[in-house]
Amino acid sequence: MKVYCASMTHESNSFSPLPTNMDSFRESFLFCPSTGEGKGLLDKPLLEANLRSICLNRGWQVIDGLYAGACPSAPTIAKDYEILRDEMVQGLRDAMPVDMVLLFLHGAQMAQGYEDCEGDILSAMRELVGPDIPIGVELDLHSNITPAMTDNATVMIACKEYPHTDFDARAEEVVTLTEASVRKEISPVMWFERVPMLGYYHTTREPMRSFVDSLFLEEKKDGILSVSLTHSFPAADFDGVGAGVLVVADGDTSLAKSTAQDLGQKFFDLRENSAPSFSVSQALRQALAFSGGPVVIADASDNPGGGAAGDSTHFLRAILDAGITDVALGMIWDPAAYDLIEKAGIGATIPLRIGGKSGPLSGDPVDGIVEVIAIKDDLQQLMFGEYGNLGPAATIRMGNVDIIINKIRQQIFGPITFEEMGIDTESKKIIVVKSAQHFHTAFAPIAEKIIYASPPGSVSTDFREYPYQHIQRPIWPLDELPFMAYGKKWA
Repeated sequence: MKVYCASMTHESNSFSPLPTNMDSFRESFLFCPSTGEGKGLLDKPLLEANLRSICLNRGWQVIDGLYAGACPSAPTIAKDYEILRDEMVQGLRDAMPVDMVLLFLHGAQMAQGYEDCEGDILSAMRELVGPDIPIGVELDLHSNITPAMTDNATVMIACKEYPHTDFDARAEEVVTLTEASVRKEISPVMWFERVPMLGYYHTTREPMRSFVDSLFLEEKKDGILSVSLTHSFPAADFDGVGAGVLVVADGDTSLAKSTAQDLGQKFFDLRENSAPSFSVSQALRQALAFSGGPVVIADASDNPGGGAAGDSTHFLRAILDAGITDVALGMIWDPAAYDLIEKAGIGATIPLRIGGKSGPLSGDPVDGIVEVIAIKDDLQQLMFGEYGNLGPAATIRMGNVDIIINKIRQQIFGPITFEEMGIDTESKKIIVVKSAQHFHTAFAPIAEKIIYASPPGSVSTDFREYPYQHIQRPIWPLDELPFMAYGKKWA
């Protein structure tokens, strides 16, 4: 089996203050086969290359295309996106003929002038290989699915879990179904049923947990090959934004459609179970009223994993003003502050201004006298089962708050990152993490309580705060029910 594998992932936040260019990909992950840039990265276990690893383990011939990923931020600069897309397409052209194409894409990537990058990539690849070569695609569940995606892929499967703990399992399914399509053992057809709602749905809580479990039962029914919930990425702004259900069936479009419609209504019925969130003061009041610890507070609206800057000061200022003790906060993205900390060195006490640099949603910078506790020039953290580079980072103590300052913007995934930076998490009353939900897997075993908060920020869970201009209306929760959307009444 000769397979072309490639990947480009970026979750594009239309409201992020942070530009995205080629260096954004280089900072996270970039392998360009035409130049050899980043070739050594392929020797590591990588989420971007999980499809590649499966194919190699099956003894197949793999032709490597582009592998690229960047931390969520604003839509990519057009010329840089075009360079990356053309690298992917040219790689496939050079690899022809192939038996199949396997792609790992996010499902919510935008670029300047390109509102649907995945659809653009898949259209170009389908034109190149023709109608008969199967194209299998793995997606993040925070996808905004478009007709250009479903029309040009053979099989698309999104991860089912949030936090995304099942990428490897879904990759196995993509490879297996695409191989079966090559061998003419199945004839995949897809139906995407759009659901007019926006939300962040934690699969660690009921009733979403049971609903996701029911999808595995659906996949055991005759003729159903795969079922994916796509939760949407609400911080994007184009007419394809919204949730839905994607069903892959074996040659039976009517079965795919009826299954997707039935599950789409059930998904809509769970719309009120989107992630709970509280203001800064409400979250801190709940944490202090709880007798045990540590209490983990998710600063979800400043989550770099959704395109936020990660430099907001709303929690830090409130904690300092209230004189709350035994607190850890991670991570505040502030390269300028880090440079000053590094020059001062471990053990130094210096005046420092931190955070609040990316725009009004980040709040005002916080000034104070800080003690430098730790400095590390190559901090790593475990992300989706692989170690990712956070680069230089430092721990400072301001008042009674231990704060991690990082130089490469990224959300925090687990307590080991605090421990690596000299912070004993189990001794803390409160731990504030700049993450929306991916922290949950590693923090849940040590947290006595988890609270979700949504201060001002560019990944707010209050979608009424977004200045949407292009999404399709009506859509919940922006519009009151009942309403007509996608040819039916929703109530």
